[in-house]
Amino acid sequence: MNEIIFKHNKIYIENVINFDLAQTLDCGQAFRWSQYNGRWCGIAGGKYIELYQENNSIVIEGASQEEFEDFWRHYFDLERDYGVIIESVSVNATVKAAAEFGGGIRILNQEPWEALCSFIISQNNNIPRIKGIIERLCECFGEKIEGGYTFPTAQKIAMLTLEDLAPLRCGFRAKYILDAARLVSSGDIILENLIDIFFLDVTVGI
Repeated sequence: MNEIIFKHNKIYIENVINFDLAQTLDCGQAFRWSQYNGRWCGIAGGKYIELYQENNSIVIEGASQEEFEDFWRHYFDLERDYGVIIESVSVNATVKAAAEFGGGIRILNQEPWEALCSFIISQNNNIPRIKGIIERLCECFGEKIEGGYTFPTAQKIAMLTLEDLAPLRCGFRAKYILDAARLVSSGDIILENLIDIFFLDVTVGI
């Protein structure tokens, strides 16, 4: 398992296995990460960090030890042994090759509303345009923090109109964003319950 070291206001994830930043942050599961001069910068859970990879280590800057334990450890799914998963799914040559090709991808534990909204925006879209729409969404309706803007809450989006979303240039997706925000905001859909159902199904399947 990974070894976590806190020193010099940085967090070091040592002996990294099955965790490649480029594969994980740029594979299309999350859209708020950008690479600049070898560093990945992004906002998740209302927090901004920068991180980079050196050999078998990942270095995180901008997060306290408390923030790491409360949020980032779970966000990057660091408690899960991906080696065991890869071995278990490598049942034939094709799956094994796919697992080895993407062996550095980790599943990010994203905030459910952000994940749902991003998925709606991603429909029939390409990654650069998805990132652009989400960036405009955050700039228009999120809160300003160091490094950028937070992802707007479902409650904030639910109070808007189609005209309000026009600057996002997200086309037919605007209607579905508003519908989803209102369902989540009203409590008609509780996303956390869907997470529990998903993991129950996965566990039963295994």
